[in-house]
Amino acid sequence: MAAHAPRYDMGRPPVVGREREVAALSSFLRTAVRDGGAQLVTGRPGIGKTELLDAVVRQAGSVGARVLRAAGSEYETELSFAGLHQLLLPAAGSLPELPEMHRTALATALGFERGEPPGRLELTSALLAWLGRLASTTPLVLVVDDLQWVDRASVVILSLVARRLGGFPVGLLLSQRTGHESFFDRESVPELALMPLEDDAALSLLRHHHPHLHASVRRRILAEADGNPLALIELPRALTTAQETGADFLPSPLPLSARLRWLFESRVSDLPEPTRRLLLLAALGGEDGTRLMKVIAGTASDLAPAEASELVFVDRRAGRLRFAHPLIRSAVVDLATAPERRAAHHRLAQLTADPDVRALHLGESALGPDDTIAYRLVEVAVTTLERGDTVQAVSLLLRAADLTLDPAERARRLARASYIGANITGTLDGARALLERARAADPAVANTLQASTAAAAHLLNSEGDIDTAHKLLVGAVTHTDPDPRNAEDMEEALGTLMMICTFGGRQELWRPFDDAVARLEPLLTAPFRLAAATFADPARSTPEQLRELDTLVADLDGESNPIRVVMTALAGHYVDRFPRRALERTATEGRAGGAVTLAVQALIMLAASAFHEGRWQDAGALADEGIALCEENGYGVLVWGAQNSRMLLAAARADIDYIARARARMRQWAIPRNALAVRTFTANIEGLAALSQARYQDAYEHFASICPLGAFPSHEQVTVWNVMDAVEAAVRSGHVDKARAHVRATIEADLARISPRLRFLCAAAAALVSDDDVYPDLFDPLVADPESVRWPFPLARLELAYGERLRRDRAMRAARPHLERAGKVFTSLGATPWAERAEAALRATGRSRHKGAAGLGTVLTPQERQIADLAATGLTNRQIGEQLSLSPRTVGAHLYRVFPKLGISSRAALRDALTGLGDEDDGP
Repeated sequence: MAAHAPRYDMGRPPVVGREREVAALSSFLRTAVRDGGAQLVTGRPGIGKTELLDAVVRQAGSVGARVLRAAGSEYETELSFAGLHQLLLPAAGSLPELPEMHRTALATALGFERGEPPGRLELTSALLAWLGRLASTTPLVLVVDDLQWVDRASVVILSLVARRLGGFPVGLLLSQRTGHESFFDRESVPELALMPLEDDAALSLLRHHHPHLHASVRRRILAEADGNPLALIELPRALTTAQETGADFLPSPLPLSARLRWLFESRVSDLPEPTRRLLLLAALGGEDGTRLMKVIAGTASDLAPAEASELVFVDRRAGRLRFAHPLIRSAVVDLATAPERRAAHHRLAQLTADPDVRALHLGESALGPDDTIAYRLVEVAVTTLERGDTVQAVSLLLRAADLTLDPAERARRLARASYIGANITGTLDGARALLERARAADPAVANTLQASTAAAAHLLNSEGDIDTAHKLLVGAVTHTDPDPRNAEDMEEALGTLMMICTFGGRQELWRPFDDAVARLEPLLTAPFRLAAATFADPARSTPEQLRELDTLVADLDGESNPIRVVMTALAGHYVDRFPRRALERTATEGRAGGAVTLAVQALIMLAASAFHEGRWQDAGALADEGIALCEENGYGVLVWGAQNSRMLLAAARADIDYIARARARMRQWAIPRNALAVRTFTANIEGLAALSQARYQDAYEHFASICPLGAFPSHEQVTVWNVMDAVEAAVRSGHVDKARAHVRATIEADLARISPRLRFLCAAAAALVSDDDVYPDLFDPLVADPESVRWPFPLARLELAYGERLRRDRAMRAARPHLERAGKVFTSLGATPWAERAEAALRATGRSRHKGAAGLGTVLTPQERQIADLAATGLTNRQIGEQLSLSPRTVGAHLYRVFPKLGISSRAALRDALTGLGDEDDGP
């Protein structure tokens, strides 16, 4: 039998997504090598039949079974017994061992001898006898692939043998393509039908073979492969390097590799020419099928051969034509000549009533540059971008650039595509390649706003630094005159500059940005104009800005433009205006390969919100996803934002090792690039971590390093979020005057008006610094307010602080409910250090949580027990004193009395000595 199309050795990865099928065939194999049996595997071309047969062959070999194998070929279907000859030739040396009658029948049928052809029953009996002899010492497995192309004579005999294998240790495993018939009696054997891979398995297989595809390209491959394993492996092989990275547009449909073309060529090329022309219109027409159906209705006879071959299905009532598989659609286009494709696009342009679709088809039908068509494609690209299809917008701009006569205009369009790739779709490598193409088309493009913006975005995420990118953009913005025609380019440049200033972490970087926003304000959209204030400098947000922002956020539910969604969300990020559903849509689209950069920003904001709201499991998952997307797409800057929520979680749980590793990676990347905001990021994280460990002086110093307490400098964004943290650190470390100054600063800045969460944090900070004679008046309304439960972590910390003050005032019964609630919240969040402190404070009130054990525990006073519990966790005398408002010397004196009471002489023995001690009876 003739050879198949070439097969590629993939290093034998596991059969992805076929666990159920592998298990079924393993079960068949175990039964067949003991008692005999047959099994048929069916499925469409490329679905993985051969891969499964290969897996069975490997398994059979590993258990000591002998395997004889054959594969059908469409070129040998007329050669009688060619299939049996290929299958049994390796065992021909044993033919002389058979009885003469059986030997003669087999030798004649297989062409080893001349003679009268044997009858079917005679040959079947002879073959069974031979198989029985072959399997008498070693189990035998016969494997026949592509049964639809095995000759009729062989198939008939195999069909007869399949019914009679019972009792022989012989297995017969066959595969056949769906849609092809053979003379095999399929009713006589069990059938295992292979379905397309599930989405997760398809993605896993694609990643295994092509790990470096851009997310948008993966999405196209997954859509066009439609779960076909061979297509998932082969479709990327027909792409150029530029197409793999998103630097060049992907044609629709995708081109086929040589192997895929071989699979479908005969089915398409054998059709009559009018049928192929009609299918080409359908393949290139996409979803715009209404008018095409009118053409089909007038030429129904031309379509009949394709329907009869089950290449297409027509629902005339719904007015739709559907290809049996996307690969057939690709094959129709791939096998057409370039003039045939251009002619089809031209006809489709005439048929469609949609001006945007007409522009697309005219663009594909153009033989050379055409500025009119190019201009229309740019218009369609703008509309497409507003609808949220950022990948298609880049493709349209690239096609427009190809059709543009003027080199300068072509360069500008390439630079625009480069910007979208770098800042929206996540194609950083592709963006760099496009920028190089733009410079090759017109070197002067380097001085344009579009090119400067794209270059600055790329610099930020490669080997460039903040100052170079800042200088590049400031120069471009300063030398660009306000012009409504360039408004979009200007806003994109300012948006990139805003991110540069944010990560630069220095106030002097913001001055050119603020000046440019003021100069260009009439050209800016409302979301960006607000973000330039409420994101860049949230402490100075005006009531008018916040009211306008509320209106914008409320209008986002039906918004399809992810750029507008993310910019509005950025405007609300630090002032707690959070369009959750819109951001979740943006993240979902980005996961599928759409606007990846915007999806990362959405995930960052979703994670931050989840942390504030106490949904810490969600926060961790969202942060991890954002980090993974950044690392996969090379976003060295955005990864900070994604890392921030994960580090906040680690800080609240005192996971110091994680913080140390993340901080080291951040600083290694950021400091050489002058991205000094990393210092603010990490100081805020380390301040919270120190609070979690009761290292209050360290916490105070970290927060004060961001800015001195008592002020909210301009463009220091994180200071509006850590108001309570900074005040708590100052109070517990003895810097009460600084804490009170900071509370006064929140009042002067009127931070409480910004949002309910900031109102709560400011009120909590005020309660923490309140005088001893009035503190219940500040704590009680806050902890009783139903609104406060929206922020469980700071609320639990407030209850802990309140309970501790009440305990120190000997109000034990009043303190316990607060400490109990705090402990429960901390435990539910996994904030173990805080939960332990709440539990220690509760024990110090005399609360009995377990049945008391008679013994030494009864001789410890509540304060001694609390100090002993804290010392057992490893805290120093100074740290314990800071937490309990005692001097280190007083703590030492208490421990001096505790040790002999417990019968120990060192801190190392504290934990064991305290384990099992009963809690003290309820106090007053």
